[in-house]
Parts: sequence; structure tokens; C-alpha cells
Amino acid sequence: MTPTMHNLSHFGLRERPFEVVTDPRFYFASLEHREALARLTYLVDQQTMYFGMLTGDIGCGKSLTRKVFTAQIDPSRHCVVEFENSAFDTRELLRQLFARTGSMAELPPGIGQGQLFGYVASLVNELHRVQQRQLVLVLDEAQDLPRETMLDLKRLSNLNGEIDGALTMILIGQPELRRLVESLPPLDQRISLRFHLLNLAAEEVGAYVEHRLRVAGHPTGRLFAPECHTLLFQASRGVPREINRLAKLSLDSGLARGADSILPTDVESVVHDLRRHQSMPHLLPGLS
Repeated sequence: MTPTMHNLSHFGLRERPFEVVTDPRFYFASLEHREALARLTYLVDQQTMYFGMLTGDIGCGKSLTRKVFTAQIDPSRHCVVEFENSAFDTRELLRQLFARTGSMAELPPGIGQGQLFGYVASLVNELHRVQQRQLVLVLDEAQDLPRETMLDLKRLSNLNGEIDGALTMILIGQPELRRLVESLPPLDQRISLRFHLLNLAAEEVGAYVEHRLRVAGHPTGRLFAPECHTLLFQASRGVPREINRLAKLSLDSGLARGADSILPTDVESVVHDLRRHQSMPHLLPGLS
């Protein structure tokens, strides 16, 4: 049973700490996540690099890192257009790109793809020469882009040859994105910066859990017994989304017994239950 707000107050919480939401307040600056953020920031600050690519396994925190990154970009110097999913063909991608820049111009009905490229080129030129702003295009879940659209993005990057530093594109996706890009040499050669985001290290899990609890209202964040952090890491392999799931269910377990803190037995109970009902790796020592 999901905790109600009244039940959450039992633990001194104002809100649910382990929901799967891309709320920048819950961003945890692990060593890997700090490095990813620093590299993306460098990419945009340089304004001379065509493409960047951020990859990582499902649930590692790519989208939350994207949210934090785009929130800190200076809007007076950059126009950021984000796509939270990328299952578009080139025509639709260009139409949405044009619309999301806030341009007052209207696209003619039935406009062809070649004309769309021209409109986007004019828009990039206006942003750069009139507003002195760089267009930053961020495509999340980029592994879903059709191959032809990926190649068209390379063609779009040619605008930098005409308008130096006017456009930077960032591809974010699962590991298969790397293989997709490598299979397209014209695009692969344009990727100036690459980073693969790893999961949390064992020693970071405790700080991660405590950070989320503090953001949610707990005065210290020390609600889980220290031994729980080791169990959470072993059962999740350090994947933030899996840690969230296990921690959320462990809170329910502690609440059910009226506890003031979460004990290793709560985490062990959750792991046992999940293994009974789904395929979950046997990672916890002594649990079977």
C-alpha cells in the first residue's frame, strides 16, 4: 500500500522521497553525475562542438541530469529546446523544433522537408546574429530516433559551417545509442564529447538515500539503518531507480510495523517479496 501524506508524517516527511520523477531538487551529485554535468556544461560553453552524447543504463539518472543541466543554462546566451522522447521522423522533429523556439513565424501548410530545413536555418541564423544566442537541441531517448533522422541531424549540424557556433546538439539515451551512432560514420565523426554514466558506487548509496529523505522533509535523512545501505546497493547494483523502488517499499514495511526507522529486515523482506513475484538477481548474501 502506498503511504498517504498522513502516514508520511509518521517519518517526518512532507512528500514522498523515492518517486520516479525528474525533479531537480532530488538530483544527487555523485562522482559520475557531477562529471556528466560538467562535461555537458563544457560542451555548451565551448560553442564550437557539433554534438555531445550522454549514455547510460536504464534508471541511472540520465533524464534527471538533463533536467539539472538545462535548468542551469543561461537563457540570455542559449535557446534550449528539449525533447523528452525522440521517436520522430525528420519532418516532425523539424516542425516541433521550429515551434518550440518561440518563433513568431508560421510554417506554410504542407511544407516539404527541404523547405523545413530552410526555415530552421533561418531561425538559427536569427538566434545567432540578432539575439546572440546559441540553439541547444537536447534529444532524450535518442536511441529511438530513426536512422535516417540521425543522418539528417548530421546535415543540420552543417549549419555550424555557415554560422560558427550557432548550434549544439546533445543525444541522450541507453547504451544501444552508442552502437547506433557507431553504425553511422558521418554522424559518429561529429560527436565531439561522449560520456557513459555509471551507477552509484556502494559508498554513495547511503548519501543518496539520505539526500532524498532530507529533500522530502526529514530533518537528518538518517531514517534507514546504515546496514540497509549495503543491502540496497547489493539488490539494486547501484541503479538509482531500483534503489528508489526498494527504499519506497521498505518505508511501507517499516510503517506497517509502526517503526521509527527502517531496519535491514525491512529491506530483506522487500527483496524476498520481489523475488517471489518477479525475476530479480540473487545478490544479497544469505538470502535465497
